[in-house]
Amino acid sequence: MRRSTLPEPRAPLNQQPISDTSAETRQDTDSSEDEDDKDTFPENSRQAWSCLLGSFLMMFPSFGFQTAIGSVQDYISTHQLSEYSVSDVGWITAVLVFLTLFLGVQVGPLFDRYGSRSLIIGGSLANFLCYILLAECTEYWHFMLCLGVLGGISSAIITTVSIAVLSHWFYRNRGLASGICMAGSSTGGALIPLMLRFLLKQHGWLWSIRIVAFIALGCYMIGVLLVKERLPTKNTTKSTIDFKAFASPRLCFLAVAVFSFEFIIFGCAALLPTYVRYAGMSEDMQFYSLTLLNGMSLFGRVIPGFAADQLGRFNTLISMVCATLIVMAAVWVPFGSQDEATLYAVVAIFGFGSGGWLSLAPVCAGQLCRTEDYGRFYGTIYSVASFGVLLTVPVGGKLLQSTTPQILIGFYSAILFVGMVSITLSRWALLDWKWKWCVKV
Repeated sequence: MRRSTLPEPRAPLNQQPISDTSAETRQDTDSSEDEDDKDTFPENSRQAWSCLLGSFLMMFPSFGFQTAIGSVQDYISTHQLSEYSVSDVGWITAVLVFLTLFLGVQVGPLFDRYGSRSLIIGGSLANFLCYILLAECTEYWHFMLCLGVLGGISSAIITTVSIAVLSHWFYRNRGLASGICMAGSSTGGALIPLMLRFLLKQHGWLWSIRIVAFIALGCYMIGVLLVKERLPTKNTTKSTIDFKAFASPRLCFLAVAVFSFEFIIFGCAALLPTYVRYAGMSEDMQFYSLTLLNGMSLFGRVIPGFAADQLGRFNTLISMVCATLIVMAAVWVPFGSQDEATLYAVVAIFGFGSGGWLSLAPVCAGQLCRTEDYGRFYGTIYSVASFGVLLTVPVGGKLLQSTTPQILIGFYSAILFVGMVSITLSRWALLDWKWKWCVKV
């Protein structure tokens, strides 16, 4: 918590634009205007919470399916695509998640300019079509085009709009709102593996995926009715990537940190069932471990979001990264593949911690720009992170096949250390390179 004896930053950190190079008087004017704007956010209104519920439902079958993708990848790698290596099948998952994050660069400005309605309707229909076609896939190129390309494009639209629209309704509780929204994907990631575990045995691939498709359609229909923007659209001609933003050290370090987080999170989500199989554990654990990871991620996205609004977004994020890194390096690497109880314990802790990274990183990005530019700046940071998810599954799959499960987790621990250093440097830069332990930031 911030103590009254410490000096506060020169301007409100959560409203200072990262590319602002104007004079101090200009900063003071912008700051006072932004302080007045804080009171206009209807955070406790029915419309705000309805929009949040809609975003939750939109995230459930879109991003939720991606966090549960490990169960799908492991199934097709032992059935339809059994003649391909884990690394080869991993490229399908890599393209899916890569496009979801990278195309946020395009979707962010489109949301700023045209609003949410047409984007989420189009994205929802495309994502439903993706699932319907996925049920019919039998060849490698079928999966790549349907799941990788169409799924990635449609999910990019849905997830970017669902998160960005919350910045129109929430200010003081933006961390909590983002956490609840991202909990939709955790809920999907926890329930979808359990559903598939039962459905695949009872009904086979075709009807299992069709059932998932119609569940997704129901969520999208409700979400389309509830999600709406509050602020007027802007007829902007700005670039989809703000290159001026990368001149700021605080954004550069945050981008590196998010790259590291996404590399680890989606690598573990996609490879955990395969990791369990290579460690010689039961088939049931391949599904249950992924459910546990995403179930704990749900709590990790909500609880830290509430704490972040009280203690500071960067402060909370750094604490969670440090705690998770210690558990991964000290417990998961040496003992995680020895018995199921230990693996369940470390997966639960990792799930809680990684859930916090996912929900707090976009909110930290929001502290580096004005509200009306959030969609564009969010897309800029996650365009960098998208290359992490493009590489993580093929690289991790190759490493898992050629070495041991312990080396894979050791590699991910090293990447997380890089992320921890980067997010710490971003906080330091945000404080004008004057480190203060107890400042709420």
